[in-house]
Amino acid sequence: MQRIRDGRLTPMGEMPILSGMVFCADCGAKLYQVRHRGWTHEQEHMVCATYRKKGKEICSSHQIRNCVLEELLLDGVRSVTAFARDHEDEFVEMVTKKKRAEVDRSLRDGKRELEQAQTRIRKLDDIIQHLYEDNLEGKISDERFVKLSENYENEQKTLEARVSELRRLIVSEQEANVNVGRFFDLVRKYTDIRELTAEVIREFVEQIYVHQAKLVNGKKVQRIRIVWNCIGELTPPMPTQKKETA
Repeated sequence: MQRIRDGRLTPMGEMPILSGMVFCADCGAKLYQVRHRGWTHEQEHMVCATYRKKGKEICSSHQIRNCVLEELLLDGVRSVTAFARDHEDEFVEMVTKKKRAEVDRSLRDGKRELEQAQTRIRKLDDIIQHLYEDNLEGKISDERFVKLSENYENEQKTLEARVSELRRLIVSEQEANVNVGRFFDLVRKYTDIRELTAEVIREFVEQIYVHQAKLVNGKKVQRIRIVWNCIGELTPPMPTQKKETA
């Protein structure tokens, strides 16, 4: 396939448009670009920054050649846009259900943490009150009272700040709305994507996650996950093959 073109390639053929967009699917670190002058494009590759800095004991390499990443990315763009174009109602339903499930899960987690934080804050009120009474009765020294009460009050302040943050997040999640319409505008704009360009990537892709390559039936298989602009992560179903009649 052709190289990514954006009009700003360096003499070594960098892909600046992908800079900061490619991440390790396991540790979440960015993938580090590896290239040397004189290398062909097929030799250029990316590796996990954690692996490069801390070694294989912390994370595996997740090495992927640039040309392979480009091929997978192009295939992903063409696949998702074709499915959206050919199965519009099903696509909208898939995206909407997925977003709703993500929001519901996030709300459940957020509300659970909110309840736990509020319970702990009330518990700390009781603890501090008991410390105050024990200090008045001479059961603990003034120095001990000051130290303990400061620790509990600091924990309480941290929890109260988290409670405020969680409430904002819950409201934000409840109001969140996936922008399917904007994605369809892009699908209609790019009707026949034959190669990757900086413009296509910028329009469609938010992030790319690279999995560690595995051997399947003696062949090296590597998978990527793409987070799309406007709709998030979505993999269209495989096309069903028609059965031939005798």
